[in-house]
Amino acid sequence: MISKDDFRSAVIAGIRTVKSVDAVSIGDDEEFSNAGLDSLDSMNLVLEVESITGLNFGEFNLSDANTINEFFSKAEQLAAKGS
Repeated sequence: MISKDDFRSAVIAGIRTVKSVDAVSIGDDEEFSNAGLDSLDSMNLVLEVESITGLNFGEFNLSDANTINEFFSKAEQLAAKGS
C-alpha cells in the first residue's frame, strides 16, 4: 500500500491536473470542493490518482470520501479487500 504522504502528493498532483492549475492548497480534512472540484472533477481526480499511484479504485465514487483523509481511508479499505 502507498504511504499517506505519497497518496496526498498524488491527490494534489491530480487536482492540479484536473483543474489545470499550478498550485493547490488543501488540508487533509478539507473538502475537495474547497479546491474547486465538482462531481465531474471528482471522477477525473479518481482516474488521475489511479494513474499516478497504480492503484485500482474500480467503480469508486469520491462522493463517499470528500477529503484526502477519507479518500486515503477508502484506498486502504480497498487494498485490504484485495489482499
